[in-house]
Amino acid sequence: MTLKSVSKPTGFIYVVVLAASASSIAIAQEAPISASIPWQPNHISSAVNTIQNLRHEAMLNGDTAYTLGQLIDVAEDNNPATHAAWNRSQIAAASLGIARSELYPTLIAASAGRTFLNPPLLYQSFALQDIGAFESTLTLNYTLLDFGARRDEISAAKARLLASNLSFNNEQLALIQTVSTEYYRLLNATGQREAAEFNLHDAQAVEDSANDHKQNGLATLPDVLEAKAATAKATYELQNAIGMEQMAFGDLATTLTVTPVKHFRVQTLTDLQIPEELNQSVENAIETSFSTRPDLLAGAERVQAAEAEVKHARSAYYPKLVFDGSKGWLRAWGQQEKYPGTYGKTFTYDAKLSLTWTVFDGFKRENTLSRAKAERAAVQEELREKEDKVTDQVWAAYTDAQTALRERQAAASLLLASNESYSAAVESYKDGVRTILDVLSAERDLAHARAVDVSARTQVLQAFMNLAFRTGDLLTTHLKGKQP
Repeated sequence: MTLKSVSKPTGFIYVVVLAASASSIAIAQEAPISASIPWQPNHISSAVNTIQNLRHEAMLNGDTAYTLGQLIDVAEDNNPATHAAWNRSQIAAASLGIARSELYPTLIAASAGRTFLNPPLLYQSFALQDIGAFESTLTLNYTLLDFGARRDEISAAKARLLASNLSFNNEQLALIQTVSTEYYRLLNATGQREAAEFNLHDAQAVEDSANDHKQNGLATLPDVLEAKAATAKATYELQNAIGMEQMAFGDLATTLTVTPVKHFRVQTLTDLQIPEELNQSVENAIETSFSTRPDLLAGAERVQAAEAEVKHARSAYYPKLVFDGSKGWLRAWGQQEKYPGTYGKTFTYDAKLSLTWTVFDGFKRENTLSRAKAERAAVQEELREKEDKVTDQVWAAYTDAQTALRERQAAASLLLASNESYSAAVESYKDGVRTILDVLSAERDLAHARAVDVSARTQVLQAFMNLAFRTGDLLTTHLKGKQP
């Protein structure tokens, strides 16, 4: 009685808890009650927990000035896009292994035991038989001939694996290009901020000089106000440059999967060597792209896979020769009503050689072959379109690199001339030969030249990197983080 008095409430409580849990799950899975009202969850969503578990942030040392190569290493170790592409390659490799497994026989070992009461009807009564049997078997299945179906499937799987591996390389290439682009954007923003600081310093110096001239009776109030307005403008432009630098830093941190809240340093623009000339012709650049671009090579492998799929679809029209065989051991114990029990054992085997040929399948093979041919034609046309785009991309990138080199030379000359003009204007103003407007005009020209010089230097780096990206060379020629 005691056991019953405890078990009943326990079972009742368990049922109540289970029902409550089921009720809460049902409520959580209800649809929104109205098309105009957002869905309001009354529990912690499992999706939130999933996001928390999948979040990952790379850790960088705030005291280290990271080079571009080191930043690329960090991105390759942590960026989810390349990791996802790597896993897709693992999937393709496993699919190739599955296709190859069809070349081998299938060997299955099985053991089974059962007992049953089987009363056969004899004349006007049942003869009760109580039987227990145990059987062990080895079964072999092997396709001897399929007219190349397995071979074609393996060829298609190989091509898909190569395409997946090349797509992984393309993800790496794209990541390197993205990190490099964001890095050069940050260098440009930092350079613009530094230039804005110089501009503000010059504007304050001109304003101080204007105040001194006014106190000495050599300048008017409008001159002082003009100088003060120039200082205010330089202050505004500095704040804008600081904001742009912070935004560029955040974009780079996001690419590296680093939180932008924690600051880290990068190598500055003055530490980099700016290229001065192109070392290849545009014809060589285009030819290089056709032999190294991983997306082009992956497209070619997809064409090979589609061709193998067409051959595999054709193989369905041919017969298949298959061998099935098994060998086992059977033992049984039985007893019939009114008779003593008995026991027996024996070896068993079965062998079968079958030739199967599908005569009609509702035009399934015809449609499968048509689909394979259409897919092959589609990937061929996509590859042709990609080749045309690559040619245009390389041509445009090469032109941009040439333009960037010429602009860099012009920007250097402009900065030198503007700096000399500003210095001369300041000295002439101090001597009373030039007006404040002349100084402010020279100051604006110098500020513009500084900004242009920074942009021109980073543009050369960006253009050369982009050309290497378009040709595919960036995958092997990018800066390595492990170099001293």
